[in-house]
Amino acid sequence: MAAATSDLSAVSRPDSGFLDAMAALAGGVCVVTALTSEGHPVGFTSTAVMSLSREPQLLAIGVGRRGRSLPALLGCGRFALNVLHAGGEHVSRRFADPSADRFADLEWSAEERGGLPLLLAHSSYAVLCRVVRDLPAGDHRLIVAAVEDVVTGTGKASALVHHDRRYHALGAA
Repeated sequence: MAAATSDLSAVSRPDSGFLDAMAALAGGVCVVTALTSEGHPVGFTSTAVMSLSREPQLLAIGVGRRGRSLPALLGCGRFALNVLHAGGEHVSRRFADPSADRFADLEWSAEERGGLPLLLAHSSYAVLCRVVRDLPAGDHRLIVAAVEDVVTGTGKASALVHHDRRYHALGAA
């Protein structure tokens, strides 16, 4: 058995089938939100989310190294993972658009304890998290976070997923 290595430069580049294979994985659509050091809300769309541990409650997200929200997320040390419901496709598209004014004319509220932006009108849940580890992972960062609280949004009976480069609604809309 080969030993694990942390040097990703030694990993060969896969063929173009990699992106197609990853697109074949259905993923729940989330918007990660945080605050800048000046208190301005930032956020981005993500399907690179996974439940990591039940005890303690941990999750992990992948964040592009060049993402404009990454410095705020790491600087704040906390974020909200807004799990979008089936009616949230327009929110997902907005937070995926690098030129969009993401919070303009969008219904959101500030979390009571620290002011994190919550998208409860567009989400089934908002999971409030504290960053516990930030690991390099190729052109991304792998952020491991401890769950501090979970806030219930609307649309608990539905889910928005991304599969084969398209959005799909699951459950009651």
